[in-house]
Amino acid sequence: MFENKIDVINTIINRRSHRKYLIKDIPEEIIKDIIDCGRNAPFGGKPDPKCQVTEYIVIKDKEIKEKLALNYEDRKFISDAPVIIAVLANKNNDPKYKEYVLSSALSIQNMIISAESFGIGSCILSCFMNHEKHIEDKKESREILSLPDNIELVALLTLGYKDNSEEIPEKKLRNYEDVVYKNKYNI
Repeated sequence: MFENKIDVINTIINRRSHRKYLIKDIPEEIIKDIIDCGRNAPFGGKPDPKCQVTEYIVIKDKEIKEKLALNYEDRKFISDAPVIIAVLANKNNDPKYKEYVLSSALSIQNMIISAESFGIGSCILSCFMNHEKHIEDKKESREILSLPDNIELVALLTLGYKDNSEEIPEKKLRNYEDVVYKNKYNI
């Protein structure tokens, strides 16, 4: 089915988060292609536009990017990313559907893989959906983006051409045999 299945597999296995980017614009056509890959991710509900809950804000404004760093040292890099995509869930599109985070996460996965195929690095940033101690951070992020109550801020995705001077630690995974079971969970 895939002519380049090895390329797809290698892209998925070798992809890493990048926090250092070249000062280089990403063409609008590429941003659109990346988002279109996200829009084509599986989503819950019927294959109907009214059921698609994931939406996006493309952010290039330096001031907005700096505000979204929320004065966290480990988030300062987002102000230097050429593009941030705020991944949102519009809970009004399908009010009975409660798994909107899963649909948005599938969209993010498609976007980071497609970005990688363009040689564009990415990093996913949590938007404090489940952290009680970050209630004010979440509120501030929502205000920065002017989000109404029915829109959930799921994550921020930074995009930029990779700066090869960035040192990225080797990814280490648990052994396959330690995470995969057959037919039922074995203790």
